Amino acid sequence: MSKKLHELEGRIGYRFTDRQLLTQAMTHSSYANEHRLNKLECNERLEFLGDSILGFVTADYLYRRFPDKLEGELTRIRAELVCENNLAAIARELKLGQAILLGHGEAQNGGCDRSSILCDVMESVIAAAYLDGGFEAAKGIIDRLILPKLAEAEKLRDFKTELQELVQQKKN
Repeated sequence: MSKKLHELEGRIGYRFTDRQLLTQAMTHSSYANEHRLNKLECNERLEFLGDSILGFVTADYLYRRFPDKLEGELTRIRAELVCENNLAAIARELKLGQAILLGHGEAQNGGCDRSSILCDVMESVIAAAYLDGGFEAAKGIIDRLILPKLAEAEKLRDFKTELQELVQQKKN
């Protein structure tokens, strides 16, 4: 395993037993295509799984943390926590971009700092931890790295939703 991936394990707080899963999580489709790898060796499938795990863990946490909040407010907070910008910011804090395997063109065009790619890699790492260490391993990463951003997400106000709620209360 490369030094970069070993250091990354330290930053995310999880050591992989099957280190190939972490390598796959960090492999962008452009790299897989350029190196003639099997399409299944890039992180796209892991991204799919990680997105669902992240959504579930976040929804469960918010449901238990805020027993008096309505569904709309819980949905808004969850959306802020798991949005591309938030996940990309966390990926930047973890320096995931330094460890992503990108094709030459994608690397030349700044792919290692592109929010969409960083978000996808963050979700892929969550899925890789899930496959390697089970639900608690993935949940641990989410608990340590994503849920602490809750205070920031709660502060963000959705003025359109607030206006709609006010109009619905007043009815006329």
